Amino acid sequence: MADYYQAAPTATRLRNTEYVYPVVIGTIAFALGKKATDTATHRWTAYVRGANNEDLSPLIQKVTFNLHASFNNPQRIIHAPPFELTEEGWGEFEMSIVLHFQPDAQEGPIEVFHHLRLYEEGEPQGLPLPANKKPVISEQYEELVFSEPHEAFYRRLMSTPQRALQARVPSIIGPHAGRPENEAAELQLINEARQRVAQAVATVKNAAAIEQQAAQQAAQAAAAAAAAAAQGVITHGQPMGM
Repeated sequence: MADYYQAAPTATRLRNTEYVYPVVIGTIAFALGKKATDTATHRWTAYVRGANNEDLSPLIQKVTFNLHASFNNPQRIIHAPPFELTEEGWGEFEMSIVLHFQPDAQEGPIEVFHHLRLYEEGEPQGLPLPANKKPVISEQYEELVFSEPHEAFYRRLMSTPQRALQARVPSIIGPHAGRPENEAAELQLINEARQRVAQAVATVKNAAAIEQQAAQQAAQAAAAAAAAAAQGVITHGQPMGM
């Protein structure tokens, strides 16, 4: 499978093409209740998933979760879906999450920041919480936009059927938020609208390019005609040799 994703040595980009893939980046935290300690009051999971819980492996090769420096081995790399990391701790912090794309994308990694939330807004922190307390979920919707993607990468993604993964954690965005049909339909409409805009922009760009090319050709023809006319005047005006 790894060879399938290798970048072509002479890959070309698709001009006037845009590929958009929605993902959700989030965390879910559970209070440990009576099992809590001074250094571990919650068990939490950080994750990157498709907006409809699709398998992201055709797009993403690995995900790096950069945790707070107080954790042992704070840089954690997940090489296969589901791209999730589970830990225990006592404090909130902002983590860096780096998405590494498959080699045939020929795109560098991107970094996203996400705040780990252990407590609801206004909830007192540091106090023992019951284990049956409702989990705290923090999610953000992101769009991975590939402008003029490499042809092999784009063709492969377009021809690869999407495979749904089994939900491992609750969610507030996407099909596990309690209204899957509405959310999925909304995302579909967003993607279709973006594609229509991209096609319209491409049409305008093509028309402008054609007009510019025609203008350049007309200018070149006029310059050539002027040069030819000038050459004719010089030739006919020269005196005849004896």
